[in-house]
Amino acid sequence: HCTMGCQDTTFLTRKNELAEMYQYASDEDVLQSYMDSVDPQSSDPWMLEFLRMGKVAVILGDTLFVHGGLQDESAGYVPGRHEYCQTVQEWVQELNAWKDRELSAFENSPRWYLGADGRRTRGGAALIEYGTPGAGKRTVIYYNPFVDGNPVQRSPQVQEFLRKSNIKRLITGHQPHGQSPTVVRHPGTGLLAVTADTSRSDSNGSKVVNPANNRGHALSIVRIQGPLLIVEGVLNDGRRHAFRLHRDPNVDDLPDALVGRQLTDGSWVKTIVRGSSDDQHVMAAIGQGFNVISQVMPARQACLRLKSEYGWGGAFAIKLADVVSDACMGHGVAVTSIERLSNLDGDDHAVPTRPSLQRCVTWVPDHRVEFDAADSYIFSFHGVVCDPETEMGAKIIRNINRLIANNKRIVFITNDSTMSRETFFERLTLKLGINMMETPTRLQQCQIENSSEQDLKSCLSRLSVVTSCFTCAWFLKQAGIRRPFVICQGKGFCEELENEGIRNYVAVVNPDGSRKPEFLKPVSKENITRIIERAPDVDAIVVGWDHQLTALTIAVAAQYIRRNDQRNKPIPIISCSMDAAGVMGWTSSTYGAPLFQNRKIHTIGIGTMAHAICGCTELHRPPIDVGKPSEMLLEYLRSPTEQGGLGVDLASAVVVGDNLKTDIRLACQGGMRSLLVLSGVTSREQLQRKEGDMEANHLPTWVVDSFADVYD
Repeated sequence: HCTMGCQDTTFLTRKNELAEMYQYASDEDVLQSYMDSVDPQSSDPWMLEFLRMGKVAVILGDTLFVHGGLQDESAGYVPGRHEYCQTVQEWVQELNAWKDRELSAFENSPRWYLGADGRRTRGGAALIEYGTPGAGKRTVIYYNPFVDGNPVQRSPQVQEFLRKSNIKRLITGHQPHGQSPTVVRHPGTGLLAVTADTSRSDSNGSKVVNPANNRGHALSIVRIQGPLLIVEGVLNDGRRHAFRLHRDPNVDDLPDALVGRQLTDGSWVKTIVRGSSDDQHVMAAIGQGFNVISQVMPARQACLRLKSEYGWGGAFAIKLADVVSDACMGHGVAVTSIERLSNLDGDDHAVPTRPSLQRCVTWVPDHRVEFDAADSYIFSFHGVVCDPETEMGAKIIRNINRLIANNKRIVFITNDSTMSRETFFERLTLKLGINMMETPTRLQQCQIENSSEQDLKSCLSRLSVVTSCFTCAWFLKQAGIRRPFVICQGKGFCEELENEGIRNYVAVVNPDGSRKPEFLKPVSKENITRIIERAPDVDAIVVGWDHQLTALTIAVAAQYIRRNDQRNKPIPIISCSMDAAGVMGWTSSTYGAPLFQNRKIHTIGIGTMAHAICGCTELHRPPIDVGKPSEMLLEYLRSPTEQGGLGVDLASAVVVGDNLKTDIRLACQGGMRSLLVLSGVTSREQLQRKEGDMEANHLPTWVVDSFADVYD
């Protein structure tokens, strides 16, 4: 049936309108009504009148309005002119004057005729083409400002064109994106680019009255009030959202100042969800093909996730103690909605059907150029580094040493909370033969030319190894926690706590790593109360790997949490990782039970231990994760060395790991490239299943069988 090139609902909606007016309408009636709306000779050319009054572009103060957007080819371009306009004001005036001339030509010759060149044409043909994809990139009507469903900054040329004419804000529509307008705050110029189309906010909206209803209950109002851009409205679930942005980004207050800025995982802050005065959460969104996935988080977590170019660590610096406060209140990140997008343009910005498949590439030698261009390499250990006595293991060690010889920075990270950094460093150098002591910049970094070899090892271990027990100790210090109850194994955790100045802790082990006998007793009222009486005033529960975790230990931790909640002084639960399980090793090929030969030996993970404690409290408060792939680890990696961090430039770093859930997710959340090796916990079949997930957004940049295959 006839659609006139539009989606079915456009034609059908008009047909329903005519039927309401005249009791009946045919397809021919719909076609005629559209023709009459622009026919100068009809009795009611309402669309033509609308076009007469309309403008292609409008300037109000320092704000430019166009339908689609601006790109290099369209900024300053007027059809028929040989030269581009140099100012926005001249361009808007000339573009609208051209529109008026074209519209007059259409009114004089609205029907097709044979032109002098032998082609069929009619008046206003250039204007008609300007409003279609046929105009290419020179039109402001058709433009998709999203790539793979995500907003991008306008080009430097467009920003400069607007800046020279004192245009501070660019307001467009045309391309829908989620439940609220999409804002991009440009770091260099401060330009605010707003895409205000929310017509695809809810594809499940009721179609009873309007078959084209993909908006649902979402509604937003965009206002310009002097120097302020004011957006307020309602989301699909009834929650209100609002924010105010000044044309000068230095004037904005938190949390509103976060809107229009990008986070390390690639998502963009879209709006502020307003509750009570002390309950204002950030809504961020990331595109995945035709879907926009929205997530809500405390503003402080968004500050932690900010990309460096969007202000991380400056005006958006926060205290980690505030993160603890959020966790104690049960404030975390939650996925709230998934909206379906439509590709309106069909241009070269078209949204791919399966964007995730383009991000995961099997390793070939040509990839070495991009891989070698990185400054830092963040290696996971288990599953990446193998026994150096094997051929594959020896090649892996050689390849890592090759990077070190090329003056690349190597950092090893692990969710193993049993070893201190120094112990782990010795394992890397002495047992595995990794040349961590031979990095060319070690003396400059450590500034200890006259110190002992042991001092050098200690310094290099701090610069090149991150264990989850250290990340936990660092976080405790930053958050002002001084007397945690620590569940751990061995002396490594105690050493890291001592190094960070946390000496008043309560642990299930002694400083030498030996187990305290009172934690090996059966669970009973007497045993629980006896332990708590000795140390009643803990200010956090810390969960590390514990080979001998007992019901008594879990009960003591839960009692601490409940007791402090009853006193209205909630304490956080901090976990060294959220791994559900771990791998202790493999059974041999000669194992007595044939079905279990050459099989992984799984064991309980730290995350499962932490959740067991949370479950006992019945408070439904999630733990704070400080291991891979947590924000706390990313914060430590990129914090400057003078602030106690490692000062890694995440934009020029590559993560090498074997685990999609921890290593690759860490890379994606930090905006880093990643190499997945299939020599550890992830199999090729698991990767293929992940690639087949349309909502997967934590996929590696490259995939290789093992790190031995990266170099010949």
